[in-house]
Amino acid sequence: MPLQAETIDDLRSRIHEHYQRWAPRSAALAAEARRSFPGGDTRMSAHYAPHPLFIDSGEGARVRDVDGHELVDFMNNFTSLILGHADREVVRAVSEQVARGSAVGAATTSQLELAEIIRSRVPSMEQLRFTASGSEATLMAIRCARANTGRRKIMKMEGGYHGSYELAEASLVPLPGLAGPADAPDVVPIDASHSPSLMDDVLVCPFNEPDAAAALIARHASELAAVIVEPVLGSMGMIPASREFLQALRDETAEHDVVLILDEVITLRLGVGGAQSVYGVTPDLTSLGKIIGGGLPIGAFGGREELMRVFHPEEPRPVMHSSTFSGNPLSMAAGVATMHQVDAELIDRLGALGQRLRAGFDRAFEQAGVRGRSTGVGSLTNLHLTDAPIADARDALQGMIGAGAIGGLLHLLMLERGVFAASRLMYCTSSPMTEGDVDHAVSALEDALAELVPALEQVAPQLLS
Repeated sequence: MPLQAETIDDLRSRIHEHYQRWAPRSAALAAEARRSFPGGDTRMSAHYAPHPLFIDSGEGARVRDVDGHELVDFMNNFTSLILGHADREVVRAVSEQVARGSAVGAATTSQLELAEIIRSRVPSMEQLRFTASGSEATLMAIRCARANTGRRKIMKMEGGYHGSYELAEASLVPLPGLAGPADAPDVVPIDASHSPSLMDDVLVCPFNEPDAAAALIARHASELAAVIVEPVLGSMGMIPASREFLQALRDETAEHDVVLILDEVITLRLGVGGAQSVYGVTPDLTSLGKIIGGGLPIGAFGGREELMRVFHPEEPRPVMHSSTFSGNPLSMAAGVATMHQVDAELIDRLGALGQRLRAGFDRAFEQAGVRGRSTGVGSLTNLHLTDAPIADARDALQGMIGAGAIGGLLHLLMLERGVFAASRLMYCTSSPMTEGDVDHAVSALEDALAELVPALEQVAPQLLS
């Protein structure tokens, strides 16, 4: 497929048409899905133009789509499948549990077993509660902080994602013209569904700016219940926090009796005790999800026993937390089977594969003469079509704006070369992967860039070095 186009629209049409011919069954199913779902989509993060692949099965490090293509899966359901697909021990545990029942409105021993695993790995979580999702986990952590402090406001980071509710999505994307100055960001609702009054309860802090963070906390301490932060900025480009930034948050929140919440829904995979063990920062509360469910829906939040006391059923007015599928036996069984396998050796190996992936991607961009780079840490990686430094969400967004539609087209070209990743160019490694799988992804990027470069000379010369 020669990629010679006079305009970006020509290039987009050419790549889209080739992709649809390559995946005709997915194209047909996408058209059918539009009758049932708005835009044919039931999960925004999994959608991309002209249509997503429909996946039929997964095993180990690979998935197979409905057209029969086998792809190495670097998405792993947005980092949740650290053991890849259909891990033998997870399948066995879930199969045995479902034969005994999938859900009960009661306590189970498997809840205790998974809770003890988590508590032993993350000592700051003296007590915890399970939820049905990471979104619910962060929401309940915020409610815990509010109930303990009697204050209403939270501070979150610009570009930080903590789930699908108003406070969590505030300033997820710092849109130019709306986000305000970089050193004092304005609160930007992600869409028109958010209540303006709820936005009054949010302070937005620039990511990786310790001085600005300390000043904001000090200025608003009397009304601030919690500061919530991802140790690695996930959905805006896998950007690691600096040690200085996280330590500034810890020091200033402790000074002013503000609750520090670490959102480790993604970053638990970075260390046996999560990113907090890697950074040496002990939060008051932690939220978890993703890998602790072994591929099934789950979340958890917890922290100091004195803070979690507000959920005690014998309190005069305990904080209400009732969720039909929290602690369900299937998720507990899958989580126990997974966490028994996720040890320091595995985490180190996945981190080494991630480093190999990032080094290979950076080398591919350099050799192709394309302005691109990778960010990430350990087993988490993201590609950016810019060679400028990336320290926060504005840096990442500027790269996206500068690249225009090219990032989405690069994603499609990688799919056609057998590499399955998030359309925002996010990649993560899993335990079934080998160095050969990583090298395959690097070779796919080299080939995709070689195919794109002639067109970039015409439609996006700013991306060429």
